[in-house]
Amino acid sequence: MLEFLRKRAQSIFIQAIVVIIALVFIFWGVGTNLMNKQEAAIVVDDEEISFQEFQQAYDQAYARLAQQFGGTVPKGLAENLNIKQQVIGQLTQEALLRQGGQEMGIMVSSREIQDEIESMVQFQDNGSFDIERYRTILASNRLSPEKYEQSLRYELLGNKTIENIGAFSQVATDFEIEELYNLEKETVSVAYVVFDPDNYLDEIKISDDELATWYEANGDRYKTEKKVKLGYLPFLYEDIGARIAVEEEEISSYYDEHLTEFQVPEKRRARHILFRAAPDDPDGIHQQQLAKAEEILEKAISGADFGELASQHSEGPTAATGGDLGFFTKGQMVEAFNDAVFSMDSGEISEVVKTDFGYHIIKLEEIQLGGVTPIENAKERIISALQLEQAKPMAFQLANSAYEEIIGAGSLASYLDQEADARLVETDYFTRSNPPAGVVSEPAFLDRAFELQENELSSIIETGEGYVIITAQAIMDPQTPALSEVRDRVEQDFRTEKAADAAKADAEQLIAATAEEGSSFDQAVQDRGLAILESGPMLKNDPDHSSDFPPALVSDAFRLTRSAPVTSEPGVVDNSYFVYRFDQRKPPEITMSDAERERYKELLLQFKQQNILDAWLRNRQAEADIRIHKSLENF
Repeated sequence: MLEFLRKRAQSIFIQAIVVIIALVFIFWGVGTNLMNKQEAAIVVDDEEISFQEFQQAYDQAYARLAQQFGGTVPKGLAENLNIKQQVIGQLTQEALLRQGGQEMGIMVSSREIQDEIESMVQFQDNGSFDIERYRTILASNRLSPEKYEQSLRYELLGNKTIENIGAFSQVATDFEIEELYNLEKETVSVAYVVFDPDNYLDEIKISDDELATWYEANGDRYKTEKKVKLGYLPFLYEDIGARIAVEEEEISSYYDEHLTEFQVPEKRRARHILFRAAPDDPDGIHQQQLAKAEEILEKAISGADFGELASQHSEGPTAATGGDLGFFTKGQMVEAFNDAVFSMDSGEISEVVKTDFGYHIIKLEEIQLGGVTPIENAKERIISALQLEQAKPMAFQLANSAYEEIIGAGSLASYLDQEADARLVETDYFTRSNPPAGVVSEPAFLDRAFELQENELSSIIETGEGYVIITAQAIMDPQTPALSEVRDRVEQDFRTEKAADAAKADAEQLIAATAEEGSSFDQAVQDRGLAILESGPMLKNDPDHSSDFPPALVSDAFRLTRSAPVTSEPGVVDNSYFVYRFDQRKPPEITMSDAERERYKELLLQFKQQNILDAWLRNRQAEADIRIHKSLENF
């Protein structure tokens, strides 16, 4: 659990605001509750964790989760992930780590605290620690240096305890490294049979009674969508902006103040030939790909058609177009590729360029120089921008005034009777998935529109196009249509489901037949007139999986052995059923490089250290007196 939260704490977002979050957390942090008489949210032995600390930790965990989903946590996800219990576990484990560290005699010196603070970039100015900046940030978060530094001492104590526990595992043997390498790089081959439901469709017979019974059980799948018929008052930026006159002086001022917006960057068009090699590929692969690149480079320099060479030899997605990447600006490509292209002359061919994608040969085809768009050509764009800028506050003022008048009139109908110039736009019935074009299709508009009760009036709603006030004139709730109205769809779905059932049954029967004494996979397949397919050698984790055997089933294939060669149940991918039999297992063909050996060693050490830490925490937790306040049950 601690590891789960720790990993998520490494996001760029969290690092960017780490001091503000940390300071607020620390303000309510360890030791705070010892100075008051309120009940604690969690008690770990004699250490109390306050409700404020729990709430702050919960808010941080929720913010981290929201950041991963663009700022909004999908409905129900927080509950499904049980964030509350994760936070309780995190705070409990942090307390156990501090207590364990103190019992071990681990200490955090004042110098260590000072070094930690001085290394934080948030407290630095031009790369150096700034005491005034430090005090200002603390003061803005209502913290004294003494309180912050004391709380930082607790944090560092926990970190040092983790390091000391992990120190018990400092060795990864050559045997363990080789074994891990072999497990990752070995290949497995399987023979397999595919049961495709499409092959069963023609065999499915449908009777009226059977179809009616099936529809009765599955009718909800065919319910119509909810439909609404709306009226709305629009206060749209475009409509309001069109009535705003823009003076020439305003246009000139805007152009001068936003000159960078009218700069046109230089663009370059290039072709490339790529020989793929990932950063973690063995040295042998890199040497092989580099040699191939150098060989093709010689041909390109000697005058061979670059586009044809790319079509024949490139391993990138642009091979089909002769390696043509089209036009792009500086910074759009990875750094090494970008640096090469923007240092070349038109028609020039580069040396071999290495990136994380592999080895490239680049030809610069064309250069489009940059410049500044003249004010005459930018005039319409500037006018639109100025009109939009002035229309936004005006739109809100108009919407707010209309809303107040509607309330004063007592109803929307009365308001419309009094305001001859008010324009109510009315829609026909529509569903959420198929709204009319324009502002009605805006997510904010739809969200509120489908929440309204019949004849209910919304508040002022802000959309990307402006403001609206909506009323639901009529609502049609979802209904299950009569079978006769959707019979074609129902028959198709019925056939598809029954065909899948038949395919699954045949797959299960084949597995059962192979389990019978004296029977074999190949014989059982032959008796049924089926075709055996071969996967060829497959890696357990291969980003460039080339076999027709589904990647989703590869990990299951690696569990098969000669003593248990056939899968115990069919694998399902894209509605097809797969039955597969172990063929052979091969050790890696390429010897492990020194760099790979170091990487596997590091992975093993991290794994062992994490296991020791987890075991230590489980033991401490089992022996500790941990009490959780009953109010957290309903948090």
